[in-house]
Amino acid sequence: MIRRSRRFRPRFSPNASPARRCISTGSPFFPVFVVLGLDGRFDVLTHLEPQLYPEWAWTWSLLLGRSVIVVIAVGCVYLTYRIGTAARDRMAGRIAALVLTLTFGFLVMAHEVSEGVPAVFCFLLTVPFALRYVETGDETAFLAGCGAGGFAIAFKLTAGVSVVVLGVASLLRARTARGWRGLFELRLPGLGAVVGAGAVVMGHPEVLVAGPDVLWERIGVQAERKNRGLGGPAAPTWWLLRGYLKGFGLPLFVAVVCGVVAGIARLRERSRETDAVVLALAGVAAFLLVYSRWEYVRLHHLLPTFPLLAVVLGIGLSRLHAHNPSLARPLIAILLVTDGSYAVVGDLHYASAPRDEAAAWLNEHAPDDTTMETYRIRYRDAAFPRGMAISSYQENVGETGPSDRFLSKTAWMLDMPERCPTYIQLTYWDLTYLDAGGKKSTRSVPWVATQGDPEPSWMPEFSALRRGEHVRDLLDGEYSYMIAAEFGPRPSLWPRPRFRTDPIDLLRVGVYPWSVTYGDDQDLRNEQYTLLLRRTGDCSPDE
Repeated sequence: MIRRSRRFRPRFSPNASPARRCISTGSPFFPVFVVLGLDGRFDVLTHLEPQLYPEWAWTWSLLLGRSVIVVIAVGCVYLTYRIGTAARDRMAGRIAALVLTLTFGFLVMAHEVSEGVPAVFCFLLTVPFALRYVETGDETAFLAGCGAGGFAIAFKLTAGVSVVVLGVASLLRARTARGWRGLFELRLPGLGAVVGAGAVVMGHPEVLVAGPDVLWERIGVQAERKNRGLGGPAAPTWWLLRGYLKGFGLPLFVAVVCGVVAGIARLRERSRETDAVVLALAGVAAFLLVYSRWEYVRLHHLLPTFPLLAVVLGIGLSRLHAHNPSLARPLIAILLVTDGSYAVVGDLHYASAPRDEAAAWLNEHAPDDTTMETYRIRYRDAAFPRGMAISSYQENVGETGPSDRFLSKTAWMLDMPERCPTYIQLTYWDLTYLDAGGKKSTRSVPWVATQGDPEPSWMPEFSALRRGEHVRDLLDGEYSYMIAAEFGPRPSLWPRPRFRTDPIDLLRVGVYPWSVTYGDDQDLRNEQYTLLLRRTGDCSPDE
């Protein structure tokens, strides 16, 4: 079970609507409630402690979540095939689908149970509907695209780019059939806005209770986070370039750039193929315009652009095959082999997960009545075995911002002797508070973006210093803790990772898929390093 610290027990805001909280936080558990109801086992809920989850619920929730994401990812590949086929021919669709399937960034996100892949699926649905509307003027297709775009926005706000895709489709339709006067007809756009807004509300049912303010609040919070200066010394363009090189790999990245250039060169043509390229490039351009204003762009942010770029590349290679098959065939073969090799090597990372190995070791060697302390509060950031009591910091609702949270968590860490847990778990990101020399830091530690624990460059210097000293004291045995086990490759001198913006780093990212992710959810094996410390005596620091 997960045990909350009494000292930092979170408080519920008196202004929060109980109905809103029930709907917004309880909706993910509706499938569990349905299964319990069908099986007549509602009584198990009355016997649960606040942070105790039965193993069957934990296991089946993970299996169900992973299965759903895999199915939706396959759906994304199929939609990519359909878009390429509708744009030109089956060969274009097959190449686009194969390219997306072998894209390492897409495979990474398919391993993650999150809103990313469902958002991409809903976003991709808008593209074939938009193409059909451009070609036939079918208003039902336009409205269906608006609904799909609304659901995409409900998953991720950045999927609002679907509005741009549908807007460009209206321009293309006006150019080919209705004439420019049709742009001033507000009936269809108005209906589309209503359908899209309805889909957004269905994705956020708390709006029915608390009103639209919850959506504006979410938009405001997300906008503030993206412009908080989280990117360190690297420019947004560097993050974009690095993300594409890591997601595609160097050979596929070069091929995609060539495909985009070839597609732009033929935009003057009027054909269904050109319309598809325009819609795809408009979507990519809109995403890049949004991301260019952010301080920090992660790999998963680029996910919606991968299938669009795969379609553009598929159309270009299909056209090349029609004009010069003797040149196109070896190019396609080389591209698929190199792209597949990069993706397979990268995906082999999942064959060894140090965090899972640490959890298995604890399940085997640690008694159930012992307590383990961890400084990472999310399940995906640390090893959480079943049956052990976990002592971890819980965020206080009264904290006003990242600086307040950082100070409170540091104070909680320093109070460790009062709790005196049997085990302490240190992760890769805990060890980054140590300087490169392995000694106590005498200055503030340069910040590197990590999604789970925002620590801006303006964080209190003393607090960062004390965290580093606490970790070093634990490793030096000053609290009577010794290393019990370690899992994963030990980081060299345990330094805090630095930003490298030189071309050599970019080249390395394009050929080595296991390069550092700088705080993305999918930490590779090197970033899953886990160190387990076991208490051997009294917790008071040695004098």
